[in-house]
Amino acid sequence: MILVLSGEGPTDLGTQRLTETGWDFVPGPMAWIVDGLLNRPDKLDCSILEGQASGYDWVCFLNEADLGALRYPRPRFFPHDPNTFGSQFHRASAYQLGKHAQFVGAERYEAVVAVFFRDSDGTNSAPRTLWKSIFESMRAGFLLSGFPSGVPMVPRPKSEAWMLCGLLKHENPARDCTWLEDEPGNDASPDSLKTRMAGHLGYEPTAEQQTDLVVSGRILPDLIDLPSFIKFRQELDRAYANAALPIQ
Repeated sequence: MILVLSGEGPTDLGTQRLTETGWDFVPGPMAWIVDGLLNRPDKLDCSILEGQASGYDWVCFLNEADLGALRYPRPRFFPHDPNTFGSQFHRASAYQLGKHAQFVGAERYEAVVAVFFRDSDGTNSAPRTLWKSIFESMRAGFLLSGFPSGVPMVPRPKSEAWMLCGLLKHENPARDCTWLEDEPGNDASPDSLKTRMAGHLGYEPTAEQQTDLVVSGRILPDLIDLPSFIKFRQELDRAYANAALPIQ
C-alpha cells in the first residue's frame, strides 16, 4: 500500500530533506499517528514509515507548494460556496490530491490511501463552524475526484490539541480532554495550545521531539478521544476499507 500525504509542515505530516541521493521524506508526528493506526493486525500489520526508511517506496509526500502546483483537469461543474470561508480552496485541493493519488496507484499498480492535513483554526475570531466547513469541503473534494480512499485530517483547532490530549491521557486515561478543542489556536495567544504543551512538557518541543513522543509511545493514538480526532480515525478506517488488500 502507498500513502500519499500532504500537510503544512514538519510538525504535522512531515517535510523533505535534501540528501546526496535526492529528497528524503522526514515523517512528522501526524504521519506516525497515521502509520500507527494502519499498523494493526486487522489492517496492514506492518509499518509503512519503517518500510519507507528501509528503502521501500511506500510514501508519496507533497508539500503545500507541490499540492498547489497540481493541475489535473476539473469537471465543468465544480461546486462553489462563496459564503463559506476556505471551502473552495480545500475542496479544490482535495480534488487535486485525490486525482494525484489515483495517478500514483495506477502508475505503481498499488492500493493507495491519501491523507490531507490542515489545521482548522488559528484565531479566536474564527467561527465555530469552520472546522466542519474545512472537513466537509475536503471530503467533498475527494468525492468529486472519484477517489474513495481520501482522508481529511483536520485537528480542531490544531495538532497540538491532539498531542496534548495524548500526553494527558497517557498520565490518566480517564481524564477529560474535550476542552482542548475550544482553546485558542493562535500561537500568539498567551494561552495557546503550543504554550500549554510546552508548559506541560517543560520545554518547547521541536518537530523531531514531537515525533519522538509518538514513536516512543508516550502519545498513543488509541487514547486520543477528541471529536475531531475520532472523525479523522473514522475516515481513515473507511479509506482503508475502500483500498485493496494489505501488503503481502
